[in-house]
Amino acid sequence: MEVLKGTIIMNFESFFKKAMIYLLIIIIVIFAFKLFLNMRRVNKMEERLSSLNKKLETELEKNNQLEHEIKEVKDLEYIEKIAREELGLVKPGEILFIPVEEEEKE
Repeated sequence: MEVLKGTIIMNFESFFKKAMIYLLIIIIVIFAFKLFLNMRRVNKMEERLSSLNKKLETELEKNNQLEHEIKEVKDLEYIEKIAREELGLVKPGEILFIPVEEEEKE
């Protein structure tokens, strides 16, 4: 009977050791899978961050350009230039000459 108890105990210890090894392997696989998922998530976030940074740079450039245009539009010389060139306005006492192009005759 004592030999049988010893064999059962040894079998149980062997089974317990194998079960612990399998459990440890399963835990390691689960952690590895979670690590992989987290790394993928981080990579996607880094790509999105890079994309947003590029968009931010573009928008900042547009903003700087618009600020420059606002300053230019407030400049009296610029306003006068636009009034003369695009609207054909003149100052009092000035005469506006409009060149007339002749049609080509064949």
